[in-house]
Amino acid sequence: MSEHLSECCVSVPSSRNLIETVSQRFAEFCVAIVDDGMEKTFKFIDGEAVVRAVGRGILMRVVATDVISYYGIRTALEGSILKLTALEPEEFAWYPAGESPFAAVGRVHPSLDEVHEREKLATAEVHHKRLTAGTLDTHSNHQH
Repeated sequence: MSEHLSECCVSVPSSRNLIETVSQRFAEFCVAIVDDGMEKTFKFIDGEAVVRAVGRGILMRVVATDVISYYGIRTALEGSILKLTALEPEEFAWYPAGESPFAAVGRVHPSLDEVHEREKLATAEVHHKRLTAGTLDTHSNHQH
């Protein structure tokens, strides 16, 4: 079922709540919904959409047997998210994907958790440098 396959990553607050709300909206269109906690798979006759909550956003993967089903699923997913958030349509950048889930967006967008950790480290490093510089100035002032 992987003739048409792509992935997308968007930053949104309260990603788990958003996925739950999308799930409620999609329920009437799906054949089945598989929920494993952090990820939901929406199964359709000719495809599926997988939505996973990550740090400060969501990852999406759409797979379909034909181009019409692919764009139908993708458009319904985007439309549901756009209706519930302040995102702009331009923020949805879809990338061709392979068999390994979310590998495509991982190459293009580092994990939102990784970005957050790097930001925290950079902030701590700047704070440490300022503190060290302030300590050196204090010592030189006491010696005079």
